Amino acid sequence: MRAEIVSVGTELLLGQIVDTNAAYLAKALSEVGISVYRRVTVGDNMERLVTVLQEALENNDVVFTIGGLGPTMDDITRDGLATAIGDTLQYSEEAGDKLKAFFAKRNYPMTESNLRQAMVPTQGESIPNPNGTAPGLQFEVGDKIGIALPGPPNEFIPMVNDSVIPFLRRKTGNIGTIRSVMLRVAGVGESSVEERIKDLMMDANPTVAPYAKVGEVHLRVSAFAETAELAEAMISERAAQVRERLGNAVYGTNDNPIEYAVVQALKERGQTVATAESCTGGLVAQRLTDIEGSSEVFMGGVVAYSNAAKTDLVFVPAQLIERVGAVSPEVAKALAEGAQKRFGTTYGIGVTGVAGPGGGTPGKPVGLVYVAVAYPGGVEVQESHFIGSRSIVRTRSAQTVLNLLRLRIL
Repeated sequence: MRAEIVSVGTELLLGQIVDTNAAYLAKALSEVGISVYRRVTVGDNMERLVTVLQEALENNDVVFTIGGLGPTMDDITRDGLATAIGDTLQYSEEAGDKLKAFFAKRNYPMTESNLRQAMVPTQGESIPNPNGTAPGLQFEVGDKIGIALPGPPNEFIPMVNDSVIPFLRRKTGNIGTIRSVMLRVAGVGESSVEERIKDLMMDANPTVAPYAKVGEVHLRVSAFAETAELAEAMISERAAQVRERLGNAVYGTNDNPIEYAVVQALKERGQTVATAESCTGGLVAQRLTDIEGSSEVFMGGVVAYSNAAKTDLVFVPAQLIERVGAVSPEVAKALAEGAQKRFGTTYGIGVTGVAGPGGGTPGKPVGLVYVAVAYPGGVEVQESHFIGSRSIVRTRSAQTVLNLLRLRIL
């Protein structure tokens, strides 16, 4: 089955609200084997809404709307749905009684406009909303299914889980399920990743699709199968092929960031790390300590922003800074060694660079960053030239040195 999600609300088009509901619904639908072919956002305009809904109903088996079910005049979804299917609205005594009981229980005043929420297409019925005043709507016209849900997530999510998904399971039977896993890749660009796995991306099931992120690439591996177990077996086999092609560049899956991989690798080996950061201002230490259990492996960090701090806190020779400058491979190396020495750790991290937007020179432009990892027996230094805002340069710097450390640990 194919579906379309229509999110309703001018506030979405203005960027005042981020539409997380549509993403939640799409994920839930994939687990019952329904593919979302398109997502549309339309403002509070009846003509445009009806046009979008008519097109969606013509081209899909199931159409969902999110939002626009409130009591005010700009809540036009129920009217738009009725018009789109050539129907009219009628007052539902059952929905009206539930509304009245909702207000009475909470001792809230109820206005006449609230009863608009009890209006239902003659070919449809209401969906219970135990957490709010806006019941959902559900109708079937021929072989088409329409489902309208309110916008507040605390109302929307329980209705999806408790009413919508069970209803769709009953309607569709065991048509299968779509499962996915996200492989996270660091140190290799999107085009290089694609070059290595291009043939795997050509298959229709399972599918492999790349997504460029800041400092890394994500690969979504998805499979459609009759059961979750079969789909996950297909994903596992394809993910193994991807890992074979990309090697250690694949550092993790789903929601676990690279700092999680670093902390786990250090734990497994009984090793430790410390940081001495300049342009990243403690971002590397923050990311490491965001991970539960990092206290076992992260011994401490220094934000050595000034030259004096570099010398006083992590032993970078003042003469070295004067000779080569604070942004240099030599100082990055000294910072990493200083962190390792100061905290007595297995590894030391050093970061120095020009984050911008000012401070760059022709010889050392904005975006020039040196990162270093000191390890038993040596130090590895990497030079990078990043583009983007100050925040992006700092994020990419932290990502780069964490990956450098991860590969050194491995």
